[in-house]
Amino acid sequence: MFPVTYSTFRKRLHLTILSFILFGCLGVYAQNVTSPYSIIGIGDLEQSYFNRTSGMANTGIAYSNNSFVTINNPASLSSLTNQLFLVELSGRGKFVKYSGTGVTPGLSAQDFSVEKMSLGIRINKWWGAAAGLMPYSTSNYSFSGNQNLQGSNLTVPVDYDGSGGVNRFFFASGFKITKNLSLGFNASYLGGSLLQQDSLFSSDAASNIYTKKNIYIRDLYLDYGLQYHIKLSKKWNVNLGFTYAPETALKAEYTALIKDGIGDTLSNKTISNTIFTLPTNTGFGISIVKDNKLTFLADYRFQNWSPLNQSGPNYRLINSNRYSAGVEYSKQKDYLGARYEILNLQAGVFYNDSYLQINNQQVNDKGFTLGVGVNSKRSTMSYHLAFEYGVRGSQYTPIKENYASFTIGISYKDFWYTKGKKFD
Repeated sequence: MFPVTYSTFRKRLHLTILSFILFGCLGVYAQNVTSPYSIIGIGDLEQSYFNRTSGMANTGIAYSNNSFVTINNPASLSSLTNQLFLVELSGRGKFVKYSGTGVTPGLSAQDFSVEKMSLGIRINKWWGAAAGLMPYSTSNYSFSGNQNLQGSNLTVPVDYDGSGGVNRFFFASGFKITKNLSLGFNASYLGGSLLQQDSLFSSDAASNIYTKKNIYIRDLYLDYGLQYHIKLSKKWNVNLGFTYAPETALKAEYTALIKDGIGDTLSNKTISNTIFTLPTNTGFGISIVKDNKLTFLADYRFQNWSPLNQSGPNYRLINSNRYSAGVEYSKQKDYLGARYEILNLQAGVFYNDSYLQINNQQVNDKGFTLGVGVNSKRSTMSYHLAFEYGVRGSQYTPIKENYASFTIGISYKDFWYTKGKKFD
């Protein structure tokens, strides 16, 4: 990569941002994968960061890379290459097969959507920063069941449909405090809406009940990170990582419209200033690096849901634990006195006890990932592809989801305009 003029840089940046907008609009209409579990809370919490760690089961609390934006731990941004400007775009295709009581045999779904857009830059010798947009949670479901009528032993059929989610616009910074210690923070604005529609049917069509609920969520969310580097020898290094997010109350507005079978409004109300609380979130990670080529990583994340006492019929929210491990091999070569990466290979495994307990059974998620990345020889583009296979739920939970997903990431790198100023 070589320095470019400001006008050339500006043209490239404008083209890149325009591409992001166009791809983002294409992804909005491609959400077809559903999950009955996303009816609870604010939906399925996103476990992927859609970055270079996707091929390592998103293991990255102690991981840093000087040529990619990784916000698994915001402290890692302090290691970005001097004067390097990064633009990244990620999309995911997913296929899910469902099984369980009452599930139509062979039922499946698939989709593709653009998931993340981010910009990263090292502002000076001790400060790296990134900004972007990615999902925080998603809600998308459609299924039928039976509901008991209050005051009787009768049950009636009911359809449940929902969509929406909460997006995360983030600004993250990493600061190099000493040669070995980096600190960081991530300030995010969480905002989005959840649409829930229930249709309750009876033998008399005029007695049908249709309920439409909208929940609008918004607020600031902060999380923090630390990384500490230990040089064991000329070949071996160890990195330790820690992340923390305090309990956060999100502001919410709730609207509910209820109509009968002939379209008459039975109730229409709005409740403002309600609260949905996110729990304390902590994480610990370690990475062991040999010759800056071979990296072994392990993470543990904990979410403290139980003290919030959030529950409903046949379910409650309980503490969540996620374990993951990964390995990465980086193939490099020397060119003009500098070392460049030309290829990377990755693998990872994960196990997640989710925050959902249904019928006294915690819903878990487990699987493995594979990844490969290539740096273009003709340009400053990089490409990364990750494959994930997992199983959510078990024979003891109402629904079991076997899924496979492909994540593709595209990264554009260039030097940013500094009026000739250089720094270490």
